Amino acid sequence: MASVAVLAVAACTSTQTRVTTTYYSIAGATGADLDREIASKGPLKGHALASAAIKFVPVAVSYDETDKGCAYRQAKFRIEANLTLPRWRDHMRSSDPELRIAWRHLSAYAREHEEQHVAIAEEYAQKIGEELEALSPKSSCDALDKAAQRVLKRNRNAHNRAQLAFDAAEQKRLSALFD
Repeated sequence: MASVAVLAVAACTSTQTRVTTTYYSIAGATGADLDREIASKGPLKGHALASAAIKFVPVAVSYDETDKGCAYRQAKFRIEANLTLPRWRDHMRSSDPELRIAWRHLSAYAREHEEQHVAIAEEYAQKIGEELEALSPKSSCDALDKAAQRVLKRNRNAHNRAQLAFDAAEQKRLSALFD
């Protein structure tokens, strides 16, 4: 019952996603310089240009105990995400207009890509709430908690698969563009 109790004490009821952005600075005059900087300073130990750290936060989760058993009255979640994006310090001073244009496109794509990860998470936050609310009453709140844990685990795994599938599809799409 501990996880349900933690869920039940959430005070804020807004399910609106909260996104913060953290930037890491890169410098350089050439594409190779920028690649090196991203590899040394970028998220995931330089294996990514950008990233989105996503948390599912319960904001309004409550249950009722009746003679029919224990069931969720409501289950609302929101997403809290921190986007990590690159910021090219020398962007405006670069003497290479093609590199500046390419950088603007790349950095805009990176933001849009990470925002899509957030959108995928939002779908799962909604789905988790709906599935918890749809659980049939259980004989005890401990039994409800066990059922809830199964819902959370199943959706966490599905969410991870959806995120990986999005990245794989994007990788394939980008490869086709540049081949």
